[in-house]
Amino acid sequence: MNEDLDVAKRALDLQARARDYALVQLPGYRAWSKRKLLEGTSEALIAHLDATAMWLLPEEVSGVSEDDFEELLTDLRDAVE
Repeated sequence: MNEDLDVAKRALDLQARARDYALVQLPGYRAWSKRKLLEGTSEALIAHLDATAMWLLPEEVSGVSEDDFEELLTDLRDAVE
């Protein structure tokens, strides 16, 4: 029962405080995307990611890393293939 209560509290907290953060607003994204372009990643893929947002709590923003950006890029590549 306690686990259900925790899930409900988390859902209410997300509803109250979370918001969409465009990837371009997240720390490290711009440097990562520029590097990916220099490495030959398609401009169209990066433009798509530039327009992508993540639903986050404010305190989660600093925890988003290049690993997350890589995962989003991989998922996008898989979706268009």
